[in-house]
Amino acid sequence: MKAARLVEFQKPLKIEDLEVPKVGKGDVLLKVISCGICRSDWHLWRGDPALVAYMQWSGGKLPITQGHEVYGEVVEVGESVAKLKKGDKVVMPASSTGDNRTCKYCMEGDSNVCDHLVIAGYGINGCFAEYMLVPERSVIDLVKVPDGIKPEWAALSSCGFGTSWNAFTMKTNLKPGDMVVTIGAGGMGLSGIVIANALGAKVIAVDVNERSLEKAKILGSIETYKYSGKSEELNEIVEDIMKKYGSVDVVYDTTGIPEAVIPFLPLLRVHGTLLLAGLMMKGKETFPLPADLVVAREIRIQGVLMLPAQKFDTIFKLMKEGKINLDPVTYKTISIYDVNDAYKEMSEYKNAGRIIINKFS
Repeated sequence: MKAARLVEFQKPLKIEDLEVPKVGKGDVLLKVISCGICRSDWHLWRGDPALVAYMQWSGGKLPITQGHEVYGEVVEVGESVAKLKKGDKVVMPASSTGDNRTCKYCMEGDSNVCDHLVIAGYGINGCFAEYMLVPERSVIDLVKVPDGIKPEWAALSSCGFGTSWNAFTMKTNLKPGDMVVTIGAGGMGLSGIVIANALGAKVIAVDVNERSLEKAKILGSIETYKYSGKSEELNEIVEDIMKKYGSVDVVYDTTGIPEAVIPFLPLLRVHGTLLLAGLMMKGKETFPLPADLVVAREIRIQGVLMLPAQKFDTIFKLMKEGKINLDPVTYKTISIYDVNDAYKEMSEYKNAGRIIINKFS
């Protein structure tokens, strides 16, 4: 089978011919139909410390097949697998149980924060390949995808869309008329705009990419702001938002860049929520929080990590009912042979949305 392998950080992925993984007791083999290229995949490729540390913590090492936003077809099941059969279409949540849901958090319905978390492309070989093996300890988290869901949408649900669904439906009670500022309009940020609009909220988007902001407008953002990296520019954006709209209910960060987030805290109303979904890529960043403001307004700061496997059914139901449209969130589909071109485009921040691999031979 063909697989895109990370052999050395910041070097082109190698397209290699590998043996199709052998299925052991309790394992499941997927034929990959589509997989998203997440910004975090790009960060690992760059060798950013936070993700390298996670890869090492979870038992992964180079070379490794990248990719965690996977939608595939079950082609073989190991002995003792009862919940799935050959031909089933499934997604593997980007953060899945690594202990068959036996830890405290899994048993509470939060397998996305399992004590033995498994993320494909970090701890195990991922989905930038024709086939992907899901180990026995994570099979319970595979989610069946009903007929009629577009492959690109299914892949997005695994991480980018799933994380935003967690943010706006589980980590904060977003209501019609609420005002949201989304920092970052990539795959996750654009997904958040889709969800917030579906819930009746009003969204303002901030990003460095003009094409991403154009997508944000298509998806219903009432205002967009281009940020070029200057701190004084962010202060001007905040002042303009405050002047036009007043305080906001939620600030949703998908970038993980402290200096891009902190200026927006004064925008939050009393009992407002700061949602942090972007990973701190250097691994040592700190947020210089204005504690007096956080205390005086009783601002809530909430982390968001992917989506538990137990919460996917509602997403697919809304997709089938036509209440969610992720077509604008998909930037383009490519062949596995074009993955290095995709990383180049991401390095230049030219992609407006998620790049999806859907051709493997």
